[in-house]
Amino acid sequence: MILWYNHTMNKYCVAVSGGCDSMTLLDQCIRKKMNIIVAHVNYQKRESAKRDENLVRDYCERYQIPFFVRYCDPHYKGNFQAYARRFRYEFFKELCEQENCDSVLVAHQQDDLFETYLMQCRRKSIPLVYGLAAKVKHHGVVIERPLLNMSKRDCYNYCYDHEVPFGEDESNFSNDYLRNRLRREVVDTWDETKRQEVLTEINRRNAEMQQYQKEIERIAKELGEDLPIEKFKKLKHPQDVLRAWLNHQGVGYSLSERRIRSICETILKDESRYEFDIDDCKLMKSYDVLQLVRDIEYAYTFDKIEEFDCEYFMIRKNGSSVEAVTLSAEDFPITIRSPKEGDQIELRFGKKKLNRFFIDRKISHKERKSYPVVVNSVGNVVLVPKIGCDVKHYTVKPNCFVIK
Repeated sequence: MILWYNHTMNKYCVAVSGGCDSMTLLDQCIRKKMNIIVAHVNYQKRESAKRDENLVRDYCERYQIPFFVRYCDPHYKGNFQAYARRFRYEFFKELCEQENCDSVLVAHQQDDLFETYLMQCRRKSIPLVYGLAAKVKHHGVVIERPLLNMSKRDCYNYCYDHEVPFGEDESNFSNDYLRNRLRREVVDTWDETKRQEVLTEINRRNAEMQQYQKEIERIAKELGEDLPIEKFKKLKHPQDVLRAWLNHQGVGYSLSERRIRSICETILKDESRYEFDIDDCKLMKSYDVLQLVRDIEYAYTFDKIEEFDCEYFMIRKNGSSVEAVTLSAEDFPITIRSPKEGDQIELRFGKKKLNRFFIDRKISHKERKSYPVVVNSVGNVVLVPKIGCDVKHYTVKPNCFVIK
């Protein structure tokens, strides 16, 4: 029944809510003697939430499966569904890293696939995948759905036949949600022939989409890390390319279609300045390109001049005059760090803020974040490579070169 390949060598994090689908998944993993841990998210929004947590905990204790639980803030202000999704995947990612898991197994089954497809059709959306993908990377985590060949009824029957306990989420019986209405009014009325017809339709559309996505991926890859705005404006499918470009750089997996559309509209309006928060970075217009800019902070301290290499700079005893500084014993210890707001350096024509230099020389926002700044023992900026050396530390015989 379960869609397994050769999983004997891997370790998995199994997402278990306590419903019949996830308990079916958990029990099959146990029977196959797979190397697993269990992750449970308690959203604290239902009266039965604690019951489901205890049910999963007890089942894990019975089979000596490591159990991890995380609690949502039930009073979160804003879009709770979006918050819960983000919370859930951050938990999964943290657990996978902590416990060295290869992927997360979730218990979406065939009825979920049909419901998702019907919702996509109603919204006339063009998704990356019609229905649900058996394997996908989401928020930097590999997600696998092994139950997509099982119906909801199959999961109920499995639990009854194998005496696997499960809880019912009372919200599944509410008519307030479109998914629930589609399940009861449409999917539940299909016989096996109809189900196979819809599966064939989904597979056909996904094959067509796969070809389309290959082309989108090719375009996104060719654009590079810095996305030229003029090229972007000429694209036939800017929203899909933008999503692929963001995903290529490891961000934006959770962005909604509405959010992607809004970002694209702003870019195409050709406004002089804009920025968007995306995961742990900002998407910014930097002159004629779009850049993903992450906050970078570093600081290295040295008690003497010595050769040194890191990803941000190098220290050498020889180099170019624009990377040179003359240091005396009073300057040590020196610190070479990332820029801070308010940094300024005194040159022959007076003091000037470092940010002004960045603007005048059209140094991109991304490059500014990691630009090395040399500071002496009393906190004065004495060198910014390729920009300037403090007037009191400039000589014709420098003894230190900081190479960017």
